[in-house]
Amino acid sequence: MPSRTKAESFETAAGCPASLPEAAELSGLLDELYRLQERLRFVHNRERERETVPAELTEVDNAFREKLEAVARLKQRLLEADLENRRASAELADLQEKQKKYQTQLRNVQSSREYSAVLNEMDGVEKQIRVTEDRVLSLEEELETSRADLKQREESLPGETEEHEEKMKDWRAVQRGINEELEAARQEIRDLESRIRPRERAEFQRLLEKKGGLAVARVVSNSCSACHVKVRPAAMQALKAATEIVYCDSCRRILYYDAQNP
Repeated sequence: MPSRTKAESFETAAGCPASLPEAAELSGLLDELYRLQERLRFVHNRERERETVPAELTEVDNAFREKLEAVARLKQRLLEADLENRRASAELADLQEKQKKYQTQLRNVQSSREYSAVLNEMDGVEKQIRVTEDRVLSLEEELETSRADLKQREESLPGETEEHEEKMKDWRAVQRGINEELEAARQEIRDLESRIRPRERAEFQRLLEKKGGLAVARVVSNSCSACHVKVRPAAMQALKAATEIVYCDSCRRILYYDAQNP
């Protein structure tokens, strides 16, 4: 017996077999499934092509992207440095207030022991003030330098963008052409899916995911085009009669026989 499941291989989620379609209906279903698969694969491949910059333009594109990323990193670092500077300045103000408090206490101490204790506290605060002042100064210098750098980069960016787009214009035209092809293909996919019953579409989708995007395999020279295993004569008869859904004995994909292109 051929490896086939009439339409029983297109099962419902509950496992109940679907009714067997008429020959013309089954043939039409297989035509649509095969075409749907072709269109899905076309979209996948063309999207990948659209996003893959040609080798001769890769260096140009990478250099421009690095400039954009450098500007983005600089802006992010400016935000971080500004926040750090605000915190360090607030910390410095607190330390300076603490220093004033100790200076007041020092004038009012009554014993040498208290005087020594306050003096030690003041010494610790003054060391913290010096460290914090250095940090504030360093951050302010970094902010000044980074702002100047960002200003220069942003002023250069429009010209660099124009230059980049000029070098990429032919590729952009190719990408626009691909987008037009993709839109037409996606519309055809929507039309095809609307004509396929949900149960059969779900089984097709399950096979697509399981079989790496190839659920339906054409029979070419009496062999499965996916795994190249010979289709048995009885299965070929069922395929040509278009009365049963036939699966490849080896790879378990749906077999599709195109009588116009055997």
